[in-house]
Amino acid sequence: MQQKTRIDWLDIAKGMSIILVVIYHTLLYHDFHAIAPDLYARLSGIMTPIRMPLFFTVSGFLAASAVQTSWRDFLRRKIWLLVYLFAIWSTTRWLFFRYVQTNALVPAEGSDPYQLIEMWWAPNTGIWFIWALAIFMVAAKLLSSAHHAAAIAIAAVVSILAFGEHLQVDLFTHRNVLQYFVFFLFGCWYGKSVVGTITERPLLTAFGGFLLFAALYLLRWRLQAVEKGSWALLSSIAGLAWFCGTAVLMSRLQPVLHAFAYFGRNTLPVYVTHVMIVSLLVAAIAALVKAHAASGYVTAPLIVVVAIGLSLAIKAVAHRSGAGWLYAPPAGRKRQVIAA
Repeated sequence: MQQKTRIDWLDIAKGMSIILVVIYHTLLYHDFHAIAPDLYARLSGIMTPIRMPLFFTVSGFLAASAVQTSWRDFLRRKIWLLVYLFAIWSTTRWLFFRYVQTNALVPAEGSDPYQLIEMWWAPNTGIWFIWALAIFMVAAKLLSSAHHAAAIAIAAVVSILAFGEHLQVDLFTHRNVLQYFVFFLFGCWYGKSVVGTITERPLLTAFGGFLLFAALYLLRWRLQAVEKGSWALLSSIAGLAWFCGTAVLMSRLQPVLHAFAYFGRNTLPVYVTHVMIVSLLVAAIAALVKAHAASGYVTAPLIVVVAIGLSLAIKAVAHRSGAGWLYAPPAGRKRQVIAA
């Protein structure tokens, strides 16, 4: 029963993170069309230290068992899946933004076929998470025999340097790898013990994390008293405590549990399709309301809900129509054993 509870709240945490990601992208497109409400933009900005660290920390915890398997099984079952999904959905996005609609935020996406090759070492789209996750998993396995505390410390220093812009990394996806690897590694190596602690003391964890997060926010943005890189890492840790403790408390309410845990178990279809949906919907709404930011108070939440719902619906239709290969590699044919 304890194991089930832990999985439930981890699913809720993942669900919360994917919702934050959809909100973030929805507001980015609203901002481009000058219809983003300032209040929403500020709230989304406050969540910046939490969105991806939460996703990668939970992903690291869930990947821990896979990292411990043999290299053959690891590469065949996990890395191949990520490589396949990255290829399918990067190509899908490229085709969409080439032939259906220009990406307002990244106009070059879909403009050059060479991007389909370059994406393997320098992705420049929202599908970067899958690419980074494959890198993180391989790196975690390669480092499995290293001293864990020392490796985490080094990854934390790199994260601080990247967050603080002390490392000159031009491409945001490369910079993100340096910033977020420490969270994946921590979830992978220390997640089990931390999950147990949070499960036992969710209220203290949530309240303490919130207070620390708020204090760090005031120190950085009001008093300018904390260096940017250190602030980013510390705020992410505080935000993780806040959201994870909250997720445990949410898991004790059945209606909330079922709703958010469902999102957490279905982050992939939302992650890979929502940007295309959001870009279309926001462009259509912007053409109707022009540059009227007040309309965004209604349209932004509506588009978030519609984008998540349509993403899940697309996956359901794909599976029913025989296009399940969009979300997982086709099952290989079973080898036939021919008797001699």
